[in-house]
Amino acid sequence: MFRYKFLVSILSLFLVVTLTRGQNEDNALNYSYDRPTGTARSIALGGAMGALGGDYSAIGINPAGIAVYRSSEFSFTPSLIFNTTESDYYGTVSSDDKFSVPFNQISYVGTSRLMRENIDGIVSTHFGIGYNRTNNYNRKSYIQHDGVESSLLYMFAANAYDLTPQQLDDFYTGIAYDARLLELVPESDYYEYIHAYEFVNDEGFLELGPVDGINQKKMITESGHSGIFDLSFGANIANKFYAGASLGIATLTQKKESQHYEQASDEVYDAYIDYRLNNGFEILDDFYFDEYEKTTGTGINLKVGAIFKPVNSLRLGAAFHTPTYYSMKMEYETQAMAYFFDADNYEMTSDLGEFSFNFRTPMKAIGSIAYIFGTKGLISFDYEYTDYASMKYKSKNNEIQETSALKNLNEIIKNTFRATHNFRLGAEYKITPMVALRGGYAYFQNPYQEDYLNSDGKHFNITGGLGFRTGNMTIDLAYLYNKETYIHSLYYSQEIPDDVQEPADMTSTDHQLAVTLGWRF
Repeated sequence: MFRYKFLVSILSLFLVVTLTRGQNEDNALNYSYDRPTGTARSIALGGAMGALGGDYSAIGINPAGIAVYRSSEFSFTPSLIFNTTESDYYGTVSSDDKFSVPFNQISYVGTSRLMRENIDGIVSTHFGIGYNRTNNYNRKSYIQHDGVESSLLYMFAANAYDLTPQQLDDFYTGIAYDARLLELVPESDYYEYIHAYEFVNDEGFLELGPVDGINQKKMITESGHSGIFDLSFGANIANKFYAGASLGIATLTQKKESQHYEQASDEVYDAYIDYRLNNGFEILDDFYFDEYEKTTGTGINLKVGAIFKPVNSLRLGAAFHTPTYYSMKMEYETQAMAYFFDADNYEMTSDLGEFSFNFRTPMKAIGSIAYIFGTKGLISFDYEYTDYASMKYKSKNNEIQETSALKNLNEIIKNTFRATHNFRLGAEYKITPMVALRGGYAYFQNPYQEDYLNSDGKHFNITGGLGFRTGNMTIDLAYLYNKETYIHSLYYSQEIPDDVQEPADMTSTDHQLAVTLGWRF
């Protein structure tokens, strides 16, 4: 029963997120959404490496890129990321930042030539093993505004409607009720709840007690990453056709901690005080509602690809990525802390919930083209198709209750997300035979359907860098500017007018510096 109630709580949370038509951070999308970085050369070219190959991050886009190598190579890429996240909540602009030092990739590629002089048939075979980071979850967000005419408690009261206190969920409404943030309306013919900032006015309607609304703050701290360990194989056929495949072992660790704080404005209605005292209720000053969520997962996928070189200056690439099939575990905990005037204070913490499940990310199809300008430079373009509506949860135990709940959640996914068309463009110019100048741009179409607020969100990269080659050693430097806009809803209830439960407009900006050191032998 506890396991099922936990699943229902998660489903309820997802429903809240979906009904707000608002968050770029819902779990299914976070598990599936890639923000790959990789080698500094790949970063500098905007990730447009599908038809180029000869770079370990290119193998992650199109495995045929491993067959372009002419020698063996070892490389690794440390990086620095400075993230700033800005919020606009009812016109109040706030920001916070976070610094991280991720390790983008480390890899080895081995090349075997059957015969040095051979130019027909299989010219060379290749094997590669390595790691690429595919997403970075590190950021901090701060949202605030004074005088909001609604409360998180409205949502709890609405979700508790017509349920006995014993039927309230273990993570939200039940915790709020135990902390005296919710109370049953006296003498009601059914189970109706009043929250601690409300009273019943002379007309018999619920009304907000603080005269000037409620001061709200929310802090969100996210950490973690996803990445993939690839075993790759490829063959160069007649220096015209390159084929490759990769077996990937994906890992994911994501942690999110949020603290929602509310405090009544300085002045409250006398009728609010009279009503609550006459009914044995306490007068709330402020409260915190904290949430903790950690998800870990391991998955497997397969990539296949090909590159065709009809003439020396032109390369055409195509690749297909199967979905990643994850086995995942989520831990979840909530806490409510309520502070009342001249009364007891309450701190209530839920049990630590655990839920294991399977999850399938979308498949991907990639088409690429690159043109090589002799020894002076190149231009490269990638197109990527990803259908986020195909994301899917599945129960590990095939229990009827769990299967039914996850089926409903999968229907929500189909109605929320859509297929995307993403584009990456990169260019390289060799200033000298040893020094290359690079630049790139990537645009990622919003995965939300048009009737969701987040459909107006934007996500793009602007990149640049330098490459140096001396003997068998390469040193590549890159800078990436990543900008995303999205919506974050602090809470949602159909009982609250939209103009008093506005979401926050969020802008997240990453500045990343990366350096790749490589040795060819």
